[in-house]
Amino acid sequence: MSFLAPLFFAGLVAVAVPILVHLIQRERKTVVAFPSLMFIRKIPYQSVERRKIHNWLLLLMRVAAMALLIAAFSRPFFHIDPVKAAAARSGAREVVILLDRSASMGYGDHWAKAQAEARKIAGSISGEDKGTLVLFGTGAEEAVRATGDAGRLEAAVGEAKVSSDSTRYAPALRLAQSLLSRSSLPRKEAFLISDFQASGWGKREDISLPDGAVLTPISVGSIETANVAVTSIKFQRTSFSGEERVMVTAGVTNRSTNAVKGLDVKLEVDGRLVDTRTVAIEPSSAASVTFPALTVASAMRATVRAGTDALAADNQFNFVLSPSRPVSVLMIEGEGSSSSFYLATALSIGTAPPFKTETLSPSRVTPASFEKRSVVILNDTTPLSTAADDALKRFVNQGGGLLIVTGEHVPWNATTPLMPGKVGAPVERLMGGGGTIGTIDYSHPVFEEFKDPRNGNFTTVRFFKYRLFTPSPTDKVLARYDDGAPAVVEWAVGSGRVMLTASTVDKGWNDFPTKFLFLPLVHKVVSYLGQYQEPDSWYTVGHSLDVSVPIAAIVREGGAGEAGAATRRPTGVVMAPSGTQVTIGEGGVQAVALGEQGFYSVRLQGAGERRPFQVAVNLDPEESDLTVMSPSELVASATGKAAVTSTGQSLENPNLTPEDLEKKQAVWWYLLAAGATLLLLEAVLANRLSKRFGFGLS
Repeated sequence: MSFLAPLFFAGLVAVAVPILVHLIQRERKTVVAFPSLMFIRKIPYQSVERRKIHNWLLLLMRVAAMALLIAAFSRPFFHIDPVKAAAARSGAREVVILLDRSASMGYGDHWAKAQAEARKIAGSISGEDKGTLVLFGTGAEEAVRATGDAGRLEAAVGEAKVSSDSTRYAPALRLAQSLLSRSSLPRKEAFLISDFQASGWGKREDISLPDGAVLTPISVGSIETANVAVTSIKFQRTSFSGEERVMVTAGVTNRSTNAVKGLDVKLEVDGRLVDTRTVAIEPSSAASVTFPALTVASAMRATVRAGTDALAADNQFNFVLSPSRPVSVLMIEGEGSSSSFYLATALSIGTAPPFKTETLSPSRVTPASFEKRSVVILNDTTPLSTAADDALKRFVNQGGGLLIVTGEHVPWNATTPLMPGKVGAPVERLMGGGGTIGTIDYSHPVFEEFKDPRNGNFTTVRFFKYRLFTPSPTDKVLARYDDGAPAVVEWAVGSGRVMLTASTVDKGWNDFPTKFLFLPLVHKVVSYLGQYQEPDSWYTVGHSLDVSVPIAAIVREGGAGEAGAATRRPTGVVMAPSGTQVTIGEGGVQAVALGEQGFYSVRLQGAGERRPFQVAVNLDPEESDLTVMSPSELVASATGKAAVTSTGQSLENPNLTPEDLEKKQAVWWYLLAAGATLLLLEAVLANRLSKRFGFGLS
């Protein structure tokens, strides 16, 4: 029971009035008036009898009446416990307890409160009742199914732990729908225990509990929360004295209405504290913290930590610091030519990713030249030897990239599987200042970045000469000159990518190498052809790790390695942060679900003396946003009707105030009526006693 005006209880001091009335002594003798004594001063009779209470019943009635009146003025109201209300109804029940164990439930005492509520519901199971415990986060699972053993349910609740999962209500509600639909018991009830994090219910889900089923939400969340989280990490890579250095910048978010001052943000590498920075963050804002550059020669575990608060899990962000893998490029140019000067210069200053280049003439190219390469560039060159050409075909079919730059020479004099289109004669555009680029496919990954005019304008590039090219029906033209002739064409060969440019990459046929667009476009083209992907420094909980990727990295050494490397089935062991192990490969899985926050260790057979691969896993950033949603929205979506919460508030209006609840219950009226009735009875009783024993009887 609660009271709207508890200060009225100060009036309880009024109960002392009846007690004082009972204790006051009065004259007990009958006074006979004598005329001769009229002018003599009246002296009251004083009893020497010890003062005491003679009628306890009368006193208790007077005190109780005063207390009831005071309680009525205090405006009391009751909270309704849905668990007890449900247990009081008749008929066997099918009870489903949906217990949220997502990462956000680790905030403060939310999990302890949730377990207490779940135990209370489990304890109400009796008779023919059946209870099921469902634990949910991103997904939902049955911990205990359809049991009448309340002790077993309570034990399962006690053993449950907060996970690293995100909050998702739909899987739990769908499972409850299935369980209740299959039940033959007359009463079907589900209890949803959660902090009702808003991010867990993004849209109306197609969920419908069976007719007559009751869904009761029980919120254990806090209205006011304060939380600081490390939400992102960015790297800036540079080279110094032949070593790669990485500068780490962490994003820290303050999800509270109060400013955070003097927050210590720490960078740890392989368990060792490297640096500490202090930052201040405004309410509901974010800040970035940059640490000094580190030399990275091998893969290292790293963690950024920011302060401590009620949700400790998101105060840290795990990642792996590893050196970038260079893209290995083989450039083949004509005998005695220097046409690759601009191209080689542009690639030599690449850092994200770095490029490792080698330039050879056609006569020096052997089949071994293509080993451990990512991209081969045929730059205005003559045909290769038969053995080298066959090796090039295998290289592209197995996933390598090929860039064909046409100029005075072409690499093939006839149709070849590596170039299904046909190269024509050169076209001169010396008149009118040269030709320009007319159209570009900005949806392609190579040109997507240049869709914004601020990143460059290709119409400023002048082409004085280029070759005609007739693409095959399966080729994709990425850019055309202003006269409609293809400028850049792409096609696929096996698992590899091939791209052709109809003009040179030096100043012989155009002025493109003098434009600032040249450098970023060359990096984009070579990275795309080499199918380069920045190594994932971290994953989010719930991601599935394809363990075939590490074995390919071992064999390829950053390039397109031996045949079948990318498809080889790896074998080994993956160890989770909790210490559990999963076997991969023969007799095991090929993908591992990353369900825990922390570092996974991947040890593969055939890796020699290499250290195990480290895989960093972090919480979903949405779990740091503790904004709550209205339980009525969720219940209405799942059942199509209102329910009753654990606080007794109607979900038709989840914002009922204590004043609204008191007004609906009107308990004060009953207390006032009881107090008035008691006063009336006390008056009747006192009148009868006074007639029997005389006035002033105590």
